[in-house]
Amino acid sequence: LLGLGIGTEEDIGNRKSHHELEHEDGTPHDHDEFDSFVVDLGPIDDPAGFAEKLKGVIAEHDVLRLKGFADVAGKQMRLQVQAVGSRIDQYFDRAWAPGEARGTRLVVIGLHEMDQNTVRKAIQALV
Repeated sequence: LLGLGIGTEEDIGNRKSHHELEHEDGTPHDHDEFDSFVVDLGPIDDPAGFAEKLKGVIAEHDVLRLKGFADVAGKQMRLQVQAVGSRIDQYFDRAWAPGEARGTRLVVIGLHEMDQNTVRKAIQALV
């Protein structure tokens, strides 16, 4: 076991993961294929309204996860945005640093076949 001083650390290169073992015996198996991309936006005026509209985009385009931060007009703090499926959490995490470029930046994660341009345009239309 790692960290118990019983020699596992010296042998770690020979200890294969379940995934590596599946490749060794030729067993066919699926690979999860995900894509991610960034959407940059300007400031948002209404965080609650933005989140509600964002739920619609997430549902319509099968977005799996979304994370990032938002510039809220009139606020001196950065708004964290975290979404898993239709559940969206928002909270102010810190003040914008002096000289830091303000903006909204969201990382969108979905399945490989997701149409990134369509999703990007749908999110941009919310602001």
